[in-house]
Amino acid sequence: MGPLHYIATELWRTLSRHRTLCLASILSMSSILLILLLFMMVLTGVDNYTKQLESREEISVFLNEGLSRQDVDLIAARLRVMPGADSVRFVSKDEAWEQFRADVGDEALLQAVSGNPLPSSFVVRPKPDYRTAEGVRSIARQAETLPHVEDVRYAGEWVLRAEQVTRTLHQIGAVLGLIILIGVLFVVGATTRLAIQARLDSLHVIRSLGGGFLFTEAPYLAEGFVLATLSSLLTILLARAIHDSLAEGLFHLPMPSTEVLLGFAAMGGLLGLLGSWIAVATLPRKWLL
Repeated sequence: MGPLHYIATELWRTLSRHRTLCLASILSMSSILLILLLFMMVLTGVDNYTKQLESREEISVFLNEGLSRQDVDLIAARLRVMPGADSVRFVSKDEAWEQFRADVGDEALLQAVSGNPLPSSFVVRPKPDYRTAEGVRSIARQAETLPHVEDVRYAGEWVLRAEQVTRTLHQIGAVLGLIILIGVLFVVGATTRLAIQARLDSLHVIRSLGGGFLFTEAPYLAEGFVLATLSSLLTILLARAIHDSLAEGLFHLPMPSTEVLLGFAAMGGLLGLLGSWIAVATLPRKWLL
């Protein structure tokens, strides 16, 4: 019997003989990994929301009343050459009023307003590299220094808060990932130790017959890898079920891409392999002699 065939046989024997222990290990690791995967989904949703805010970020530059066409053209030229400005669009008083009427939709309220109080303005769209809170703020500060500019408005504070929340969540994710790592290693290590204790007699016989690493430690490393990989796959199925159940609700969790899920499963398998290796490496040597 070759080493690989022996490892596969021992792995199947362990999984079939210790079904309850293996199932408990899979469920324990799945519950731990599910917390991490759900947090990743929440973090992905926050990242997407922040990117949407940044992509819609615009700066409104309101002008003083009574400007000549030459003054308006001069301001437009100055805005276009500003660092970070991608496009500049002029909004006349009439266009602003029509947009306001469409947004309000209450004719009684509109009739109570005497005339058109809205000023003309320019809408500046930042370049992609400037679609952050700090980038938008820098463009707004430059626009405020231009002549004939009455006011500058932008939603940069919302973007700044979203970015701060995203950074905080990334930091929490790093700590959570470390905790998950320790939890998976602990579960795999405990399972490996129990499996070795249950087969000490056969291990001693194999050792006495000259069996080396492939016939003693390798089956347990394979067991840890398989159990953790199965736990990762079960976690992905549970996350998909949660995602589908929330699809019609107000709170939506975006499902990671296929590449991310494959990486998640591979990470789980490697954690299982590492946990088994640590368990075998820290065993009392008399157990394997």
